[in-house]
Amino acid sequence: MNNQVISFDYVLTAKGGEVIDASAQGKPLVFISGLGQIIPGLETILLAMQPKEKKTVTIPAKDAYGSHDEHLIYKVERSRLPHREIKVGDMFEVGQGESFMPVTITAINGDEITLDGNHPLAGQDLTFAVEIVEKRAATTEELAHGHVHGTGGCHH
Repeated sequence: MNNQVISFDYVLTAKGGEVIDASAQGKPLVFISGLGQIIPGLETILLAMQPKEKKTVTIPAKDAYGSHDEHLIYKVERSRLPHREIKVGDMFEVGQGESFMPVTITAINGDEITLDGNHPLAGQDLTFAVEIVEKRAATTEELAHGHVHGTGGCHH
C-alpha cells in the first residue's frame, strides 16, 4: 500500500557484520512509501511489517543499489575536474544542465583520474535490522510536497 508515512529504526551491516549506517538513537528514518525515497527491496519489507515489529533482512543488490556497472567507471584528465586538490575517495557531482551524477575518485595516476559513478554499495547484498516505529497515511499536503511534515520530517 503506497502513500504511507513509515518511521523506522535500522542498522545496516556489511558482510562480516561491520556496521555501515544506522538511524540515530530516538531519530527514526521517515519516508513516504511509493515515492522511491528508499531502496525498493527494503521498502517492500517495511510495507509488510506492523508497528513495533522487528526483523533482520538481507536485500539482494538488484533490489538495493543495483549491480556494479563497469560502464560507469571512466578516466578523465585532472584539468577537467572542478578542484586541483583531490584524493582517492573524494566524491562530487559531474554533468551538464540539469543532469548530474555523483562520482567517487577511485584512482589517481598522474593527470589521469579514475571516476566511478556507481553507488558505493552497488553490487552488495545489504543486511538491515529494522523496527517499525510508526505507520500512518500520508497527508494530501505531504504527497503534494513529496516529503513528510512534522516529527521526523520537514517543518515548514
